[in-house]
Amino acid sequence: MSISLRQIRYLVAVADHQSFRKAAAALNVSQPAMTAQIQLLEQTLDGLVLTRSRRGVAPTALGDAVIAKARGILAEVENLRALGAAAAARPLRLGVIPTIAPYIGPDVVEMGATYAAEGLELIEGRTQELLSALRTGTLDAALLAMPANGSLGRDIETAVSFAEAFYALIPADDVLAAETAITAEALASRPLLLLEEGHCLADQALAVCGEGQQRGPIRAASLSTLSRLVARGKGVTLLPAMAVGIESHAGDGTMVRPLATEAGRTIGIAWRKGATGERCWRRLALALARLKPADIRIEQPAIMAIAAE
Repeated sequence: MSISLRQIRYLVAVADHQSFRKAAAALNVSQPAMTAQIQLLEQTLDGLVLTRSRRGVAPTALGDAVIAKARGILAEVENLRALGAAAAARPLRLGVIPTIAPYIGPDVVEMGATYAAEGLELIEGRTQELLSALRTGTLDAALLAMPANGSLGRDIETAVSFAEAFYALIPADDVLAAETAITAEALASRPLLLLEEGHCLADQALAVCGEGQQRGPIRAASLSTLSRLVARGKGVTLLPAMAVGIESHAGDGTMVRPLATEAGRTIGIAWRKGATGERCWRRLALALARLKPADIRIEQPAIMAIAAE
């Protein structure tokens, strides 16, 4: 038979009030219920912890030892509650991959004031770094590109927000600028500029263009760096739709063209099962899905139909 926290609380209350009646009133329970629980405790301990007499209630020698331990246990329980309260009072920590953070990160921070009581704290990192931090509890959730199979593991919950297309970013003076849509074959004759190892967008770009695609001489840390290299004629790259309006402007030496075949990524939020803030993450994922087209810079009606679901 196990010892419950209820039995421990009842025992300490009786010891403090030296009366079953007063202890029961203080805890707002019936005296018979309290008596029954302490009797169960004594059965488990195989000994009396309290003596009853006309003078009142007093602990036995065993009772003194048990009550001292019980007070320590209740103190630790309160410490655990305090930890939970402190966690609830801090901003929720949301990891964001670098190919999302500059483009909708500000929107996410503003939404945090609505969906998280203490707001959101954004931490930028690559996908595997964020997933590792998620599993160790360093992060509460992560905003990232979903894998093709949609699963990040049995211990991770996800909520999809929207899908977005990839665009080809080419030098403004490239002959491909005359095309209304660019094929992977057309891009194959030009160096493909990629992000550093560990960025999921680099893998996605290779999946679109093919592993045999000629690689550019530089692996960059950001899409902004890639766009400047394209402007210098060092190659071509792919941009997610949300980055188009920021990474390419008229007169900056680059040109954006849609791809001839559908290619893109799906954006969502991931968190550990049972972790803090699950309701917040589901609401935030839905809010991101409802952003206006201009906010997430997605132009294709088919992609927007997916985002609106």
